[in-house]
Amino acid sequence: MYESMWTRRFPEQFGRLDDEARFGVSQALASGHLEGWEPTVGEVTNLVDLELGVISGEEYERRAAAARPAASAAG
Repeated sequence: MYESMWTRRFPEQFGRLDDEARFGVSQALASGHLEGWEPTVGEVTNLVDLELGVISGEEYERRAAAARPAASAAG
């Protein structure tokens, strides 16, 4: 089973993915992290949902945009 710092940090979200998807989502998170992103549980859940086809790309973008003002206000 593929493991990374992300799979250990968010085991519940990654538990829904196969190894190939776990690797892909981990790589996306790592790339964002290198650019300064600290993903929340909700953001990882949305990314996993997108990977699984539970939500569309449009819904993912809508959720991401809705979360931005909340994150800005909290910071």
